[in-house]
Amino acid sequence: GRSYKASSPNGRFAEGARLINGRSFSRIEAVGKNLFAFFAAAGQADVVMHVHFGMSGRWSVEDAAKAAPAKDTTRLQLEGHGIVSNLFAFF
Repeated sequence: GRSYKASSPNGRFAEGARLINGRSFSRIEAVGKNLFAFFAAAGQADVVMHVHFGMSGRWSVEDAAKAAPAKDTTRLQLEGHGIVSNLFAFF
């Protein structure tokens, strides 16, 4: 996998973003309505991020040159390798 810069634009996932920042996105698994994203680092245990979108969440992946800026609802942003990925949770 490739490593990405992780941040939490609205601050609601700041601790989680710090844990996965710079780690390699290694795989993703879906189980029912749950999504598990695995982030790896050499010689360390994977960090697993659990996502449940509820009724209105969204995870987008866009070309960095065309990506819209983060919104108030952007909990996680991954950047690198020409892409921007945003995890949104609507209230």
